[in-house]
Amino acid sequence: MVRQRYRLDFGYEGTAFSGSQRQPGLRTVQGVLEEALARLAGEPVRVALAGRTDAGVHAVGQVASFDLCWRYDEATLVRALQAWLPEDVVVYRVARMPAGFHARRGAVDREYRYRIWQGEQPPLFLRRFVWRFAGLLDLRAMQEAAQFFLGSHDFRSFAGHGLGGPKATTPRVRTITMAEWHLLSPVVEPVGTGAQIVEFRVRANGFLPQMVRTMVSALVRVGTGAAEPSWISELLERCDRRAAPPPAPPGGLVLWRVRYPEDIALATPASRADEESRG
Repeated sequence: MVRQRYRLDFGYEGTAFSGSQRQPGLRTVQGVLEEALARLAGEPVRVALAGRTDAGVHAVGQVASFDLCWRYDEATLVRALQAWLPEDVVVYRVARMPAGFHARRGAVDREYRYRIWQGEQPPLFLRRFVWRFAGLLDLRAMQEAAQFFLGSHDFRSFAGHGLGGPKATTPRVRTITMAEWHLLSPVVEPVGTGAQIVEFRVRANGFLPQMVRTMVSALVRVGTGAAEPSWISELLERCDRRAAPPPAPPGGLVLWRVRYPEDIALATPASRADEESRG
């Protein structure tokens, strides 16, 4: 059999994972995926993930690439792989790719979404996937503040894991092409009056550790009236993690989508127009 490069599209609930990247002695997304593939291949299989997610962060649009000797078709590989994976990981599809395809290096951009529950206790089936925020938020002010993120900026003020600390002198420039808030209607189960879900959608060519969660916490501070929308611009100029608030809880964050040149090329004219109009 010939070794073939594959693309895997999958998702996971991040609650019980210590992040996506392999870590010795810890349960990670990459770890359980490589273990399942090794069972199928009878040998170790290394996986490259398109995006890194922290402990407790979810994904519905994660992508992985790997090489595998497999004699059957892709549909059979999907079923076999799902059989060896835990219940909190779901395989959507597997596709054969050219040898040069790489899930991380080949990506054009990534989109994350963060959901905040405003009101009393969130619905039972949403509690692991939202940040419960009991106070009032000014969505218009948050929308105005989010626009300061658009374009290319040094995001050291929003970077965790030491990338934005006082000794971090290396610029961490990322280009944001979408940053917007949306009001969602909860439909899972009956809820109290006045409850609602607000969702932050952000797309960029890359993200730093804890970057999206820190962006959300800063925008929430604007939404409470504790800071003006222009404060976001000041944080970006500071390039110092100590200037920004702690990151928002991980449970509300989802890696929503990873886009590649071939995905964009295959999109319908209507969908491309919609993507361009939103940033």
